[in-house]
Amino acid sequence: MKRFSACLLALLLIILSTPHPVALAASSAGPVRQPACNGSLYRVQQGDSWSRLAQRTNVSLAALKAANPVAAQHPQGWLIVGQLLCLPEGTVNPAATAQPDQNPGEWIITVRRGDSWAVLAARYGASVAELQAANPQAMRAGEVLRAGDQISVPLTPSLTERIPCPTDLTVVGPAAAQVLSEFAGSPDVLRSYLQRCGAFSDDWGAVRAANLLGDDAAEVVVVAAEPQQAAGGPLGKVLVLSSGPLGWDVVYETGVASDLVLLDAADVNDDGQADIVWTDTTCGANACFTTAHVVSYVEGGFVNWIEDGTTMASARVSLQDITPEGSGQELVMTGGVIGDVWAGPQRAMTTTWASLVGGPYTLQSVRRATSWCLYHAIEDANTALDEGRYADAAAGYQEAADDPRLVACWQRPNEVDELRAFALYRLAVASAYSGDTAGTERAIADLESRYPNDRLRDLTRVWWIVYRATGDRSAACSTARSYAERRVDTWDRLADYGYANPQMTAATICPTPSG
Repeated sequence: MKRFSACLLALLLIILSTPHPVALAASSAGPVRQPACNGSLYRVQQGDSWSRLAQRTNVSLAALKAANPVAAQHPQGWLIVGQLLCLPEGTVNPAATAQPDQNPGEWIITVRRGDSWAVLAARYGASVAELQAANPQAMRAGEVLRAGDQISVPLTPSLTERIPCPTDLTVVGPAAAQVLSEFAGSPDVLRSYLQRCGAFSDDWGAVRAANLLGDDAAEVVVVAAEPQQAAGGPLGKVLVLSSGPLGWDVVYETGVASDLVLLDAADVNDDGQADIVWTDTTCGANACFTTAHVVSYVEGGFVNWIEDGTTMASARVSLQDITPEGSGQELVMTGGVIGDVWAGPQRAMTTTWASLVGGPYTLQSVRRATSWCLYHAIEDANTALDEGRYADAAAGYQEAADDPRLVACWQRPNEVDELRAFALYRLAVASAYSGDTAGTERAIADLESRYPNDRLRDLTRVWWIVYRATGDRSAACSTARSYAERRVDTWDRLADYGYANPQMTAATICPTPSG
């Protein structure tokens, strides 16, 4: 005992004689203590993290941790739900009801009674570490989960790997229904599944929740591609899935089309009925042609809600609220140009389709880009004549005949003269149809004086003899067409202005619009 006491005394003398005793220095530092808070206290809520609090309070991450050195010591950098944090002076307390944001790479699930980190990891094919790393806001002392907690499950391929991938488009719908049935109707899980199976990519496809059937539950709209082909301009289809007593099922699907783009799934025309708007695009050697589609949920089923004619070359399609006459949004298509010289002279156009008083979409306007091409001026006047707008047609033909700014834009040797002669012939027709006999006489006289050798002079003369005598458009045009059949040079000037433009024949040289 004496020897032990002597040794202990010697050890104490050594320690006391050491200038900076390491053991004493370590013990004197003690545990990290929370300094007095000069701001306000905040209780950590589910969904909080250091970075989220820093962003919401507009305080730097370093300053926030410096004000809370004890909490900042957590080895994984987590915040524990329920612990108090000091927010520096002047900081606005964030709302205590904040919930975790659902990121595209996560699926939010609700913890049930009896769930634990291990149970959730086994259920959703993730490790405990992955789940905890994705949910620092849910970490409590003892790693306790409570019923009602919101947990983010990382969307990894293993989450849905027990559901086989569809082999072709015919079974994409049933497969999507199975995923939604097993994963509480989650669009994000379905999106992850379709991406794993090659029916969806970052650049192609859509999965969107939307209330379409008018009940309390949202439906899911899917644009899916032929499996394994989503990266290369695939064939695909649009599907609508809805939940029922026995799970999810396909309630609508389109036929197979190429390069589908979902524009909207909502009540786009404000008629109280849900609509789905999408486009498909088919590409050939020289151009891509886009067709717009609208279906509406009416009387228990989806029906077509737009008239035919919505196909356009090189089109950009959008929904815009631009006309007071239409209900809700209008469908706007801009394009119309084929990138091939043999397509002929072209100009961009914008067509607007509107739903009047909630009815099916109809074409309301066609606006063409400004052009100084003489051929385009004549085509605009031809359109007005075909639509029975005789005064507009007469003005257009007069401009085409006289405006020196209008120039040739194709490859015919006498393009300007033969087109201006045609404009004077049609000016006579439009004037006659509007009841302007004097205008008809002036146009015929102008044609005979300016282009005496053009065969249209004779065709116009025989047409006018019959029309003036009978007032019968059909009889007069029948005479003109008979003449044109014998004289090809009256109409072949407009027979080939490229494959994208109308081709005139002897049968179409003399129009007889109704009205």
